[in-house]
Amino acid sequence: MNDAIVVFARLDSSRLPGKALKPIAGKLLIDRVIARCRAVASHAPVIVATSDRVTDDPIADHVRRHDLPLFRGAAEDVAGRALACAEEHGLDLFVRISGDSPFIDPALIDRCLTRARGGKADLVTNVFPRTYPAGVSVEAISVAAMRRIVEETDDGQDREHVTRYAYRRADRFEIENLEAPDDRYAGLSLSVDTSMDHAKASWIFETRGDDIDLDTAAAAAREWQSRQSEAGT
Repeated sequence: MNDAIVVFARLDSSRLPGKALKPIAGKLLIDRVIARCRAVASHAPVIVATSDRVTDDPIADHVRRHDLPLFRGAAEDVAGRALACAEEHGLDLFVRISGDSPFIDPALIDRCLTRARGGKADLVTNVFPRTYPAGVSVEAISVAAMRRIVEETDDGQDREHVTRYAYRRADRFEIENLEAPDDRYAGLSLSVDTSMDHAKASWIFETRGDDIDLDTAAAAAREWQSRQSEAGT
């Protein structure tokens, strides 16, 4: 089976413009995400998928300078971009990772990828239902299922959010979900979506180091929340 990890990134986030190329504790956000994807035990290749707009040229230039596989496609039709990327690279299966996830857990990616490789699921995920924090979302999607999504829906929200249609029509797809062992991650977010998220992520890496695991990151995030609450911010 031919598979890869595909990191989806763009620069025009309304809440934190340019975030993909913002430094977090000395390393660019996108480089942190790529490094953690490369640490997956299964050693799947990593592809960066961005849009074909001029706005995202800096991402493309950065990826090319680092000699990484790159795909450029539709900006708003992210489902179509995902399928086109998979088809161009001859994939049977791909793992979808958001480019705002510097704490993405290589072990979680490996678990999803291993389950997807060895089973008959259309989609192996940890968000249906979500028991892990935002920012460590993993979806291993068969290209056949991705093709069905693109063929069966032209709803703008479905096409922007890639797998939304599969979750809405779960009766039509074989979905396996990985759940956290308990509620240890309840109420936490580890994604970088706002300037406050950026400050939190920077603090976590600065105080805990680059090779932080998920539970350590979660504990640090709770400490950050407590500090912010005490400071009244």
